Amino acid sequence: MSTTLTQNRTNMKLSKETIAILKNFAQINGNLLIKPGSKLATISATNSIYATATVNENFTEQFGIYDANEFLGALSLFNDPDITFSNKFATIKEGRNSIRYFSADETVLKTPPNGVKFPAADVDFDLSADQLGMLLKTSGVLRVSDVTFTGDGTTITASVGDKKNATGNSYSVEVGETTETFAAHFNIDNFKFIPGSYKVELSSKRISRFSNGDLTYVVSMEADSTF
Repeated sequence: MSTTLTQNRTNMKLSKETIAILKNFAQINGNLLIKPGSKLATISATNSIYATATVNENFTEQFGIYDANEFLGALSLFNDPDITFSNKFATIKEGRNSIRYFSADETVLKTPPNGVKFPAADVDFDLSADQLGMLLKTSGVLRVSDVTFTGDGTTITASVGDKKNATGNSYSVEVGETTETFAAHFNIDNFKFIPGSYKVELSSKRISRFSNGDLTYVVSMEADSTF
């Protein structure tokens, strides 16, 4: 990344929606590389989660954030700051108070590829916000980490439990219909989604996509998933 300060700068306020996305992406990966445009993207350290979002703001500078939570903490010190981005540093300012936050070089960041090609989906269905919320809540209450979407040729069922313990506590809910037979396994730790309803697409290539408008998560399935 160039170390020459350009003349073009991004001067903006970040919306509450964009800050929520930044907080969510920080849970996936502490690093974040903001590129020119309105698309934000991140990938987990294990490459198991790839997330993208289109925001209202338009960035004109590339800006690297090594610790996204620290950057968000700096923003939280102000009520409604203006942020001026350059490729060397960002100035977070409100009234007479300001913070100069320096950009991290791209070479020290874990950054996602330029897009992930998703294969044709073999199964798709809608997962409501309430259904997703229950999967997450029951995982915590029952202290289990396995999430499975199962197709029996008629019904798609989402369940939470311990797939290695057939007599263990579990929760399930019917989420759709299908003519396919499959079992798509996930670790609940990879469900780092902003609350909401999602279109779910499952591929026999053991990869999935959860989409809510301009917000998308591509999540790897566990190796023992079957189609």
